[in-house]
Order: sequence, then C-alpha cells, then structure tokens
Amino acid sequence: MISLSIYGPAWAAPSDDSPGIPNPSSDSTTADEAKSQIVVTGRAEAAIFDAQNDAIKNPSFVTIVSGDELRSQPQENLSDLLGRLPGLNSSVDQSRNAAATGEAQYLSIRGLDTAYNAYEFNGVRLAQTDAHTRAISMNVLSPFALSQVRVDKAPSAAQDGDAIAGVIDLITASPFDKRNHFFQIHAQGELAGRAAARDQDPWGGTVELETAQQFGNFGVYASGYYGKKHVFSESTAIHKDYVKYNENIPGAERDDIGNLVPRGVEWNVFRNNIERFGGTLNLEWKSDTTDLYSRTTFGEYRLKSWMDQTAIREVDALSADQNPNPDNGNYDANGFLAIYGPGATDYFRTEHSNQSLLSTKLGGESRLGALTLDYHLAYSHGLQSYPLRIQAKFGSPAYAALDANGKATFRLVTSLADRTSPQVVLDDAARAALTDLSTFKQVYVTDQFSRTTESRIESQMDATWHIADQGLQTIQAGVKAERANHHANSLGDDSALEYDFASGEGPALTSVPGKMLNGFMNDAAQVPFYLVDPGFIEGEARQLSLPKLATIDPVKLEENLFKGIEQRYSGYVLANLQFGNVSIIPGVRFEHNRFQGTYWAEDGDTSGFTTSARSYNEWLPSVITSFRPNDSTVYRLAVRKSYSRPALDLLVGPTSKSYDDNHKLVSVFIPNPDLRAVEAWNVDLSVEHKGRGTDMVSAALYYKRLNHVMFSTGTTDASGDWNVWGGPSQVSSDGVEIDTLDTSAKGSVYGLELFGRYSFRGLPGLADGLGVQANVTLQRADATVTVAGEQRRQRMPEAPQVMFNTELFYDHGPVSAALIYSYTGNKLYDLRSSQPDTYIQPVSDMDLTTSYRVSRQLNVGFSVQNLLNAHNFWSTAGDSKSMISVDRKGGYVEVGRTYMLNLTFSM
Repeated sequence: MISLSIYGPAWAAPSDDSPGIPNPSSDSTTADEAKSQIVVTGRAEAAIFDAQNDAIKNPSFVTIVSGDELRSQPQENLSDLLGRLPGLNSSVDQSRNAAATGEAQYLSIRGLDTAYNAYEFNGVRLAQTDAHTRAISMNVLSPFALSQVRVDKAPSAAQDGDAIAGVIDLITASPFDKRNHFFQIHAQGELAGRAAARDQDPWGGTVELETAQQFGNFGVYASGYYGKKHVFSESTAIHKDYVKYNENIPGAERDDIGNLVPRGVEWNVFRNNIERFGGTLNLEWKSDTTDLYSRTTFGEYRLKSWMDQTAIREVDALSADQNPNPDNGNYDANGFLAIYGPGATDYFRTEHSNQSLLSTKLGGESRLGALTLDYHLAYSHGLQSYPLRIQAKFGSPAYAALDANGKATFRLVTSLADRTSPQVVLDDAARAALTDLSTFKQVYVTDQFSRTTESRIESQMDATWHIADQGLQTIQAGVKAERANHHANSLGDDSALEYDFASGEGPALTSVPGKMLNGFMNDAAQVPFYLVDPGFIEGEARQLSLPKLATIDPVKLEENLFKGIEQRYSGYVLANLQFGNVSIIPGVRFEHNRFQGTYWAEDGDTSGFTTSARSYNEWLPSVITSFRPNDSTVYRLAVRKSYSRPALDLLVGPTSKSYDDNHKLVSVFIPNPDLRAVEAWNVDLSVEHKGRGTDMVSAALYYKRLNHVMFSTGTTDASGDWNVWGGPSQVSSDGVEIDTLDTSAKGSVYGLELFGRYSFRGLPGLADGLGVQANVTLQRADATVTVAGEQRRQRMPEAPQVMFNTELFYDHGPVSAALIYSYTGNKLYDLRSSQPDTYIQPVSDMDLTTSYRVSRQLNVGFSVQNLLNAHNFWSTAGDSKSMISVDRKGGYVEVGRTYMLNLTFSM
C-alpha cells in the first residue's frame, strides 16, 4: 500500500548514501529515478519512496511503513502511529485506566477483533500475555530500531494461517542497511500540558542511541533507548450501571433505554508515570552462498498509575426506619425510583503494571544453485504483571435531611443535561454536607495482584526451488513447529486482603498527607479533589492489608492458578506462476493445533486441580493473482481461507470473577474447552498506482465470510472486564452476569479503502514543497450473537464504520512540517446481558510536527500532540452520546496536549 501518512523531523540530512535517494551522477540512474529525484529530496521522503516501491513489488497486498518515518513522529506508541494507516485503527481498554495514559494499546485491521491479527517480530510470533485474547499490547513495543513495519492484509500460504485480519510484522534494522560506522543519537524532551496546568510533574523525555558497524562480511547493529514521562488526565462517569426509573415497565434495562437513570456521578484524576527501556542487537554474516544472523530485541514498559476519585452516589447507608420506601428499597410505593440518603466518597486506586517482551531469532539462508533454504530457531518470552493493586476508600455520612418523623427527605437525582459532565442536583444544605472533607472517614484498604507469563519456542524450514523465469517459476514448501508454555495466577478477590476500619475508627481524609487539586475539567467536579499522598496509602497496605496473606487459606491462593501448553505443527506448499505481466500464486497450508491446561475447578467438596486437552486441524487454501501492466501499476486479487484460534484462557482455566469498587461480585466468566476456531473465507481486490516521486493512489475492496464467530477484544485486565462474548449468558437473581462462550455464530466483513498522496509542483517561492495525503476506509463488520437468550445481528467490537486521515505536509530546503488530522468513528466496546451495550464514541486527533535541518549531522524539531485538546476516550451506554458510561467502562477521558522538542545527531 503506502508508508505511514505522517511527516515530521527527518532523522538525518540527505547524503549520498542515504537509502532510497536516486543519485543523478550515477551511471545506473534511470530516467524514472531521475524524475523522482526532483521531489525525493530528504530522508523522510526517501523512506516513503522506498516503502512504496517495496509495497508495489510485493506479491500480496501489504501496507509498509519505514522505521525512519515512524521515529520522526511525536508518539512513541506503535498503536497510535500505525492506527493512521488505511484500514487500521487503534484501540484502548479502560478497565485498568489505560485510556488515561493517553496511549492506545491495540491495533485492529479492517474492523476485526484485535485478536484476529498475527503479531510477529522479525517473522517470529510474539508471546501472548493478555487475559482472554490473542491480541498483543503494543505498550511494550517501540519504534526504535525498526527498519519497517509490514501489515500484510492478504498473506499467502507461506505465512501463519491464524490471521483472519492480517499479519503485523515488526522488522528490525540490519547492519548492512546502514552506512559503515553509522552512529546516531536522538533525544526528545516533552511537557504534558494538562499536568502543568494542574501543578503536577509535566516533564518527560527519551534518549536513543544506535550504531551499525561492518567488518567485511560481518556486521553489527545495536540500539538502546530509555524514556520516561508523566501524564495527568481527567475523566467523568456515572456510578454503577443505569437502573429503571419505573420498575413497573417489564423487560431488561437494555430493552427501554428511555426508562433508565443513573445513580450518581464519579470524577477521576489519574497521575501516570510511564517508563520505557529496551534494546536491539543484530549480528549478521554474509557470503556468496550463505547468510547467517542473530536478531534479539528486548523491551519493557512500566506504568505507575494513581487514580483519585470523588463522587456523589448511592451509598445504601440508611436504616429501614429512615427510608420512606417500602421494604427499605430504592423504589416508592408507586414503583418509581427514589434513592434517599446519598453520600460522597473519595476513592484511591493504584493500577501499576509491568510488561516485558524478549524476542530472539537465530537463522540463515543458504543458496544451493536453484535451491534456496531459509531456516531459523526462535524464542519469545512475555510478561504482564500487576504487582500490587491497592484500593482505599473514604466516605462521608449519608445526607438524608430527616423530617420530624425521622424519615429521609433528600433524594439522589442525577442530571444528564450535559452529556460529558453529568451533575447531581444539590441544594445548598446538601452541597455543604457532601463537600465537607473533614467528615470523610476511611472505610477500608485492600490489595490485589496478578501475573501472567508465556514462553514460546519455534523452528522453521522453508525451501524454494527456482525452475524458470516464465511459466512455473518457483515451487516453495516449508514446515514449522511451535510450543508455548503459559502460566498465570492472581488474587482477584478484592476482599481477600481487605482491612476494614470499624465505624469511626478510620482516619479522616483531611488528616491524611496530601494536597488539594487546583482545577478539574472546567470545574465540573462537585466534590473537592484531595490528592492523597500515595506513600501513605501504600504504607497502610503494607502494615494492615498485606499481613493478611499469612492467614489466607492456601487453597484460595491457587483458585486462579493456571498452567497451559499449546502446540502447533504446520506445513505448506505453494507455486509461483508467471505468464508475462500476470503472476499466480496458488498454495495450501495445513496446521495441527493441540492445547492442554491445568487449573483449579471449584466443585464443592471435590474441588481441586483438573486437566483439559483438545486438538483440531485446519486446511487453508489460497491463491493470489497479480497483473502488472507496467512498473508503476499493479492489480491484485486474493482468495484465501484463514482462522483465528481462541485464546488459551478462553478454552481452559478457572472460572473468573469481576468485582466493583465496593467488592461486590458483578460478573462471572466460565471458559469453554469445546470452542471452535473462527474460520473465514477472504476475498481482496486492489489496485495501486505510483506516480512521480512519492505520489501514489490506491483502492481496495475486501470481503470476509466468518464462521464460528465470537467476540474477544484486547484487554489489559487479567482479572475482570473481559470484553468477550458469543454464547449463553444469564443474570442471577442478585444481578451478577454469568457468561461463557460458544462459536456457533456467523458474521461478515466488507469494506472499501482509498488512499492518495500528491506533491504540488511548480508553486512559487516558499510555497514549493507543499503536498497532501489522505486515506479513508468505509466498512461494515457484524455477526449474529446470542444476547439475553435471543439471537440478533450485531456490529463486531472495535469495528468503526468510518476512518479517515488527512495530512498537509511541507518540505522545502531545511524545513519540514506536517499537520495531521485523524478521525475514527464510533464502535462497539462490549456487549451486556441486561444493560445497554457499551460503545466508544468518535475520536479525532490533530498533531503538528516541524523540523529544521541545521547541518548535515544535526536536526531539531518541535511537535504538538492533540493540538485541538480533544478527548481521547468517550464510552457510552448505548450507541448514542446521551448516556455516559460507568467508570469501569471508561466514561469521558481527557489527557490534554503534549509538547515535544526533538534533537537528532548522526555521523
């Protein structure tokens, strides 16, 4: 397709050995290259030029972005960067406050679940550590050291078949891609605007070093980076799920949204400290007949996230004598909602997490006349842990305004007039009572923890036999073996380590170390924000909560323990037929899968560890046809069968439970070992045409027919809010959602991708160097699923129907600049049993990036991220914007602008 549609500060001045820049003095320069030389004038332009040529020549439909172009952008997060490519969109999960970091985590291709992608590093499948999904969180992946990212949307039989959406391959640099004795240092300083406005730490920065050295046939490439930044963000949401206003109206809450009302409002602030570091070491040796290599990359992502929440909400604190409703309930005698005695709360939670990923590959290529052998042995290890999840709650007395008979008179009424800033209706007396922080007493402090690891090893051998230049050109075949060991454990019960303060014993909020916040999202919070000192709460946790570990029944510590093994053996054969300008690549792939899991099964007196195992096979034919009338144009048609394996945690493992911030059980998920793999027939039709320089246009149509569908979107939460769906669901008498999965549903995906890039020529003076680029994707992805016992056609998660990106770029002399605007339409976040489904509303973003080439070696730049100060996450109950979602589904989140200063020196 095309490289990433963003510009930014080039990483080096153009030089004679800069890749991709035609040298007019060279005898080998062609006429077309000479014309391209007119507009391909800088390192960033050269990167785009080379990526376009690579994509045009590729046998399948692939989108390519160069590492140089990625590193020139303000963001360090790959999901945000790659989400601007045609047909791709980034997504984030807020169940553990991840949206509040201002970074996306997951990448969706063509409206399909993020789990439908195959993720590779240098062609090696990455270890999977996210609960209940095969999606890879890209938090831990960095653009540093990458030579390119390839998104193959119509892979051949030579690639893994579990890629319904496509294959994302992150390819690191070769020492022979760089000039000898190459050295570069890149430094970036950044300031978080929202943090600065709130008198929080706004500073951050990144430094990256890389070098390439060649010693004859042997080369070394090495890079390392370290980055740290602070992000301060704010959000609003309603408290708990919506309830009926008139309980006499039959049916579930989702059946009549007009009859739903909230039960209070929550306001949240998030103090985030993000740390990234890692490195790459690539060794290569080349000879006339054999190339050998070692490619190793390690990355780590550490997040310290402190959430402070104030709220006015239902607190269930009145006695039966004080509550005027029948049976001490929330409804009056006529069946209308009447919640008396609301309270105010101050809630503190940490969401610290650590993620790491190691990928190493040893391999080579041997050329034995007409036969070429490719072989490798690879290892990948991933870790995701939440080492200490602390929660603490302070609360005010319920405000009841008792009458002469001792009955409460003040009711909780929440207004949704401002759809992103709901308010509780208060009179002066209620406001005075519910904002007096000296009356807030601590209720509890508690801890949780979880840890998931996976180790993967794979070996592969491919053989290609060249037969002729026309007709049957080559025959290719290969075999591959994989084994993954998965280990997970957690203490997911909020109450297991809870220390409760007796009535009146807990310290008052104002006696706890901390400070007042000086503002909040246009002063929307109705309760003052007192930011408690995290060290004080962490000290309480060590002294009061963690010692309870010694008293916990050892059996409880094993209830979420899971050990799993997954194996896959595959083989393929394909042919490359060439008839003039037409190429045909038919192939077939076979994959045998086997999994086994050992976990705790709860069954009364006979509870204990049990083991489940199963295997299944997949035959995957494909054919890719290309027509190239000239070197600048290609038409492609691809038909293939693919599949997506259910995540190991969905197949086997302990029953998982999710709790709200009052430690009430809200949902239960039961794995299902009988799940079938999602299967798809895929049809892709595309045309690409390359013009002068980096000018290019393309169009693509695609269709996918899905069988055995389930919804399983990416999530960072190892113990709750799974965003999985597709099978039987029920609601218990106390409102707990009990879910499992089946794969009996069918679905379809179809869409259109358009892309264009054009550089204006012949403009006078400083206007010379202007250009525009845009892409738009229109799509529809839906499936038939069972909701509340009924089948219905439903949009698939993370599948916006509209995505577009536009860019105005400028490259004149030493100055480069780009103004980029991105838009992603609304999409389904998750399905609910009785409540309205959760949707994510449209998100837009505008970035500005500029650079100035001081000299051949030095480049400086300035960038602004989120120029329009737009929200970065907005979830709602139902698809309209009128009903903001509950806190655990995200609500309305703002992060603010980020300002960056870049400096690059190379030699």
